[in-house]
Amino acid sequence: MPFNKIQSEGLDLSDDFAFTGTVTGAGSNGLVRLGGASATGQNVGDVSFDLFTTSYDFYFVTFAVSYVSATTCWVRLRSSSSYLTGGNYAQGMVGIRSDGSARNIVHATSTYFQLGSSAEASASHNSHAGSLLFQKPMVSSKTTQMNMQCTVLDTSGNVIDKTGGGVYLATGSHNGFGIMGGANLDEYNIQVFGVSQT
Repeated sequence: MPFNKIQSEGLDLSDDFAFTGTVTGAGSNGLVRLGGASATGQNVGDVSFDLFTTSYDFYFVTFAVSYVSATTCWVRLRSSSSYLTGGNYAQGMVGIRSDGSARNIVHATSTYFQLGSSAEASASHNSHAGSLLFQKPMVSSKTTQMNMQCTVLDTSGNVIDKTGGGVYLATGSHNGFGIMGGANLDEYNIQVFGVSQT
């Protein structure tokens, strides 16, 4: 096939192009958006996503949520479209508050992963915001591991940032997760991505 050199100003990359044959070099590496939800003024107990399959080993989630009253933010895994509520959640997060004091979360066993300290509810900012990385949730012979990062504005007006991880101690296929807390959600923007491995 002959090679045609095109001047950079002669090709408008914002146009749509139709190709025949095999196109190479375009790549599919990166994040593949699988779903998400965004709403305000909801007063709902949780937001759940059953999007994990064997197509990906890793799932990246971004979240920004606010609650109807001051509370902590939780994550629970799901299996067969139901929450796993047993005491199999173990985690450690280290953090610091803007006044310089340490803010850590440690659970040897719990019924959820805790993402942040009690944060104020507010229409002017998000109570909790951050990201999650789930590792191999659909491999039934493995435990599901998760990396967590969360930033909150607490009830005293201090910014707290925490980073850490957790493990769901029982093996099994986990097809999703949900975000909830000690109070109902008022506002949320949660996006779920599969991490492409090819």
